[in-house]
Amino acid sequence: MQTLAKKYGISDVGLAKTCRKLFIPLPGRGYWARKDAGQKVERLALPPLKERIVLQKPTPRSEPPKLSDFAEPEEIAQIEQLEQTAGEALLKRGSLSHPLIVQTRSALKIAQVSESKILWTRESCLDIRVSKDRLDRAFRIMASIISALEERGFTVAVEGRRQEKKEVQTVAKIFGQVIRFGLTEKIDRVEIAAPPKGGLLERVLTYGGKPVTHEPSGRLSIEVWTEWGYNRRNWRDGKTQRLEDQLPQAVAGFMRLALADRAEERKRVAEEREKQRIAEERANLEKAIKAEQSKVNALRNSTARWLRAEQIRSFVSAARNAAVQNGESVEGGSPFGDWVVWAERQADRLDPLKESPPSIIDQKPRAENTGYYGYGYQKPDPPFRFPKPIWRMKS
Repeated sequence: MQTLAKKYGISDVGLAKTCRKLFIPLPGRGYWARKDAGQKVERLALPPLKERIVLQKPTPRSEPPKLSDFAEPEEIAQIEQLEQTAGEALLKRGSLSHPLIVQTRSALKIAQVSESKILWTRESCLDIRVSKDRLDRAFRIMASIISALEERGFTVAVEGRRQEKKEVQTVAKIFGQVIRFGLTEKIDRVEIAAPPKGGLLERVLTYGGKPVTHEPSGRLSIEVWTEWGYNRRNWRDGKTQRLEDQLPQAVAGFMRLALADRAEERKRVAEEREKQRIAEERANLEKAIKAEQSKVNALRNSTARWLRAEQIRSFVSAARNAAVQNGESVEGGSPFGDWVVWAERQADRLDPLKESPPSIIDQKPRAENTGYYGYGYQKPDPPFRFPKPIWRMKS
């Protein structure tokens, strides 16, 4: 089963469950040993197939990135050296006279006690949430963490998280990244042996009909939180290993998280830069397309105006010939002669190959441009036009 399970990327237990679900008989205990010894074994036949069986191979889980994928060699060496350090050595280097420890000690002296006997305060201090009996131990652990971080060039400070609630948090600046952490004590739910006072209603409102209370367990935990207060990683007292022995791994864990955050931030910045580059390329392309389309439209308009000018000249020439045949005067000063001059000037105004004679119509755009453009209305760009005559265009 183990050999076959590896082929499908699942555990042998999962494969056995699948076989039982599909009524596939499995070899009993000692089957393969007896077969390897040359003994005769009975191979159970498959049951008749009642419905079509579809097997789906699950997608294998992606392996987490290695530290060497996003950290420099000197940073990896620093973390590995820290992880090989004994917890007692870090504990001895912690200073209880550190300003943050002194500030927190003063704040927790006047702190309030919750129903679970955990000290809490809104004063600016380190994020330590323990009972009064575990306060000295918490100070020693926190002092060792601060000392280990500052010795490696990092900083630890107390900052506000939500000003409206006046909540504070302990933050460490590691490799340019912010790591939020604190020290907490686990709360145990303890059943009360004595029956609750009161009637049936009070007993029903207790946990499962049994009276309980919440007491501090004495087991401390180093917690790493996200910006919104969700638990991200923790190191806690175990059955065989105390939290003090895990201090090197905890501080090294801070550094690993910071390096992962830095890699994620660099990836996000690179993606944003790539998106911005693509957007700029798209905008430049759209601008170039718009400019090219304007030139194409101007070329079509110039061609159409030239054809119209030629049509007007042909019409004026035909009108002049008809007037001459009918004995009408086409000289300047006569009504028809003045019309011929005017019509030829209008043809020249349309012709993109000639200078445009002045006309009173030229004053019309200036009169229209004095209008008011209201809020939210963008004044349209003037259409692209070739110069007159067209061979005077500039690059």
